[in-house]
Amino acid sequence: MTRFPLALLLTFVLASAVWAEPKPEAETPQKEEDTKKVEVKEADDAQKSEKTDEPDKKFLHDHPTLVKMWKHSNEIRARYQLHAQRISPELTKAAQDHAWYMARTGQFSHSVNGGFVARARRHKYPGSPYGEIILYGAGNISETFNGWLNSPGHRAILLSGAREVGYGYAIDRNGRTYWVGVFGN
Repeated sequence: MTRFPLALLLTFVLASAVWAEPKPEAETPQKEEDTKKVEVKEADDAQKSEKTDEPDKKFLHDHPTLVKMWKHSNEIRARYQLHAQRISPELTKAAQDHAWYMARTGQFSHSVNGGFVARARRHKYPGSPYGEIILYGAGNISETFNGWLNSPGHRAILLSGAREVGYGYAIDRNGRTYWVGVFGN
């Protein structure tokens, strides 16, 4: 009698393993046409999005490095007794778009690639774009945020009253890093 339930359980487990969809390991936020030109660092698995279940919006929104940037940003904001910001899939797409652009072209500027307001609109951000912070050459997330905090203009945007944010990050073919934050309400 005990063999039948055990065999049934084993059959169920094996069938589940066969039919289960494999979960990909950490993916990189690479633009399809730029995969050979621009690399983006891999990181651990990310938390699932709170805002949407649409797969096209989750692609970058849940990327581990970008989620770590968002969490680091909110830790800094907490030190200054500021409210935490929500991560926006649309602002994340706008920020990543600009990081890829700067890494691909070497142009380091807020105004190239249409400007941050146009990028936010292009990626269908429903709110009001507030500001953008960019940095190149930093080796990690902590260095990036220290660079932004040491720049009065970037610091003001990072510690602003903006309620939403999106981050982007790319590495050019020479290994130079490009970091972007786009803020909105």
